[in-house]
Amino acid sequence: MDKLQKLYDLAQSHEVGVYYYDLGDEAPAATVAGEGFCAIALNPRDNLCERDELEHLSHELGHVETGTLHRPGAGELEILRNEYRCAAWVVHHLVPVDELLEAAEHGYTEVWELAEYFGLSEECILDAIKIYRNKGLL
Repeated sequence: MDKLQKLYDLAQSHEVGVYYYDLGDEAPAATVAGEGFCAIALNPRDNLCERDELEHLSHELGHVETGTLHRPGAGELEILRNEYRCAAWVVHHLVPVDELLEAAEHGYTEVWELAEYFGLSEECILDAIKIYRNKGLL
């Protein structure tokens, strides 16, 4: 099963609705949650390929799974911490450290090569490297 389908299955199992909704130019995706509901909106303007959908869905689902949705009035430090926790969840699910190390052993060492190998953006690979280095795993 591919990673995108796993994310959709995870969302469904946790009763998180995933919808395509035009968010204008504001964001590629957003999450709303309230008493007994949670939904993720993927902006069709910014989710034109599977890679974009994978990264945006995983980011929003990461906020849901880590409990790091931004509360109204959240300060900059709180938002930065929430984003880091979310990014760590995303990296864990899209670029597991054992798969990253295995790719490197097979000669994929450049960021662009790893991005192609995992079907992700270079930014996502750089996040993985940073997070795994911070954890002492690289």
